[in-house]
Amino acid sequence: RKEIMINNIMKMKRFAVLLLILTIGYTARSQDNTRLQEAFYEAEYFLMRGDYSDALPYYQGIYAAMPDNASIAFRLGLCYLNIEGSKNMSIEYLEKASQQVTAKYREGSLRQTEAPYEAIFFLGDAYRINYMFEKAREAYSRYRETLLQSDIENLMFVDQQIATCINAPALMATPVKFTVESIDHIINDGNNNFFPVFSGDGKSIAYMTSMKFYDAIMFSRMVRNEWTPPVNITPELQSDGDHYVSFLSATGDMMLLSKDDNLNSDIWMSRYDGSRWEPAQKLKKEINTKYWEAHGFITEDGSTMIFSSDRPGGFGGLDLYTSKLEKDGEWGKPVNMGPEINTPYNDDRPFLIKNGTILFFASQGHTNMGGYDIFRSDMQYNGLWSKPVNLGYPLNNPDDNIFFFPTDGGKSGYMSLSGREEGAGKADIYRIRFK
Repeated sequence: RKEIMINNIMKMKRFAVLLLILTIGYTARSQDNTRLQEAFYEAEYFLMRGDYSDALPYYQGIYAAMPDNASIAFRLGLCYLNIEGSKNMSIEYLEKASQQVTAKYREGSLRQTEAPYEAIFFLGDAYRINYMFEKAREAYSRYRETLLQSDIENLMFVDQQIATCINAPALMATPVKFTVESIDHIINDGNNNFFPVFSGDGKSIAYMTSMKFYDAIMFSRMVRNEWTPPVNITPELQSDGDHYVSFLSATGDMMLLSKDDNLNSDIWMSRYDGSRWEPAQKLKKEINTKYWEAHGFITEDGSTMIFSSDRPGGFGGLDLYTSKLEKDGEWGKPVNMGPEINTPYNDDRPFLIKNGTILFFASQGHTNMGGYDIFRSDMQYNGLWSKPVNLGYPLNNPDDNIFFFPTDGGKSGYMSLSGREEGAGKADIYRIRFK
């Protein structure tokens, strides 16, 4: 009996130890799941805001714990695809994600282990951006098969991406000749510097600089042939860091801006009163609607404004519109620039120079290398615009190229470039002179 009692006690002790181990294991797993879920929510928040660099480490941590989750691989690939200097790293994750796709994708769920069909499309983007054009064509064609035949808009867009994989090698075979000149390092600092606009007299510059938590609007004047230390005028404009400069007047005392909160965009204006910039004011309803309006630019004589909008009645996506200044000082009803310029895709960032006869703009359409390319069109003797011409490789490349500020009648201009040895930051502003 004593031996039976001892055996029973030992069995009870082993059972208690096993129960304790299981309980501890369950609690640990529960805590791990909680931490993963919290990390996922943080990552999704940053992804939704477009803060890919902030989302990336959270997804990396989740992926380390869930390496077979194609949905997380998709999100990792999406982050890398939107981080300058890291886009080549997106391929590995998007390739893995595109092997496990589903039409019934659930957004915002950590339990979702398969990726959406869009992973295949973004894999095509990743290949294209990294000059792997044949693989990009295959990925785009594969994604096209997932679309419904009634989805005309997306079918057309995918066909345009397939065409870019043919256009790009052809444009690369005849590169455009130009020189690149660095501007003062007092303008280019250790941050990303982009969207430069100059006053008509060339003595003022406004541009964007990426700060820690927002994009700042910087302003500098030329004094005794030197740029003054740039001033962050974002607080003067009473901006929350969501305004982007697009125009400076001839004497540098008036600017146009776009306010972009990811849901809507409108065109705003500010004037310099001699000591500081006034708070930005939204332009009236002839220019701004409930739709997306962005990047206003005014011709040298002040008579015409050009801007982009996706209001109804266009040719698709963002179109370019012009508006004439009326006698009462208000802007008149905007007029679409027509099918010679506008495409079924996005056409944006216009600059109308030389008395409104030369147009530079960014477009996802026309003869394109992928993403946005910069194009030029000239007003012809019959009043029609010439067929837009791609500025050429390597000014344009298979990635997005969306901002070129023309000077000297289009013989030169300014744009932001990254990865150059003489650069001070990640992306710096350079002057381009065409040969």
